[in-house]
Amino acid sequence: MRSAAAVLLLLSSCSSCPRSTSGLGGNHGSGVGGRSGQRRSTLLSPAPAGIRGVLLAGLLVVLLLVAQPQQAHAYTRPDQLQALLVLRNAYINKTASWAKTLSHWKWCGGGQGNWEYIHCRGSVGPYGEGSQGAFDGLVTNVHITDQELEGLPPRELCGLQHLRELDLDGSNFNGGGDPGMRHVSVLGPFPSWTLSCFSDLQELDLSYNRLTGTIPPELATKVPTLQEFKVEHNEFVGTIPPAMGSMPRLRVLRLEYNNMYGTIPKEFSQLKKNLNTFEIANNDFSGDLMPLAEARPISVTLENNPQLCGMVPAGIRFAAGYNPYGTRLGQPCD
Repeated sequence: MRSAAAVLLLLSSCSSCPRSTSGLGGNHGSGVGGRSGQRRSTLLSPAPAGIRGVLLAGLLVVLLLVAQPQQAHAYTRPDQLQALLVLRNAYINKTASWAKTLSHWKWCGGGQGNWEYIHCRGSVGPYGEGSQGAFDGLVTNVHITDQELEGLPPRELCGLQHLRELDLDGSNFNGGGDPGMRHVSVLGPFPSWTLSCFSDLQELDLSYNRLTGTIPPELATKVPTLQEFKVEHNEFVGTIPPAMGSMPRLRVLRLEYNNMYGTIPKEFSQLKKNLNTFEIANNDFSGDLMPLAEARPISVTLENNPQLCGMVPAGIRFAAGYNPYGTRLGQPCD
């Protein structure tokens, strides 16, 4: 019988290829064929046949109860399998890093396959790591990270229209400079197709890449379900779209280490109930923090924005990570 942890792991994943059971009937040491196995055999042998039959029947019922959820939930819809195959076939021979990343992806037939970095966590309910929702055969989470992938983010992901988490963040550590900097070869403008393809997206993580251009203002209207937006350590320019202040569920915003500028939009006052992470360090933002006057974030980074100025709201000043270094916070704005 599988352990409870193994069953939970299976329930949170997409369908996988059947594993070989050739080793299950062999001799694996004293636990099966050694002295302890002989001892168990001796202890059980005096039991009447009727009692042994009842015990075996009960064990069979338990095994069926455990196995049934595995069969019901270890399932990926055919259209989702086809979308995964399209992505694999388009990229597996593209570069060495893509080949390595997708090397374990395979379809076993009969609705089963092995899909590393892919999860089916249900189209409703929690979406994050270890969560379990309604097991409906839909791919909901793509978490391909630290793989040194080259080129643009793959548009073929659009075939997985029920995604709730798309995580394509960066690669291994850089050989020089800031030891905390990672880099990856995914480059180009913000992949705006993600906003059209994934209307139920709740987390978008494109951090530690070399993406350029601006943050699209339609982010707020096309993906109003978004809760986490992480694009730190890129090469974005421009301002924070004011419409992001109208995103009712936004709670994590990470824009650190870009080339962005402008003021904090006054619309951000609408985020006071949910915003718990606001990280904008190492940009060129300006003005005061009054749009966040009533916010109570858990984590804040603001350092190295030379034109930030003015009074610091209490909820910002006492948040973890607050550091006014390289700003004019606490000084009057000119």
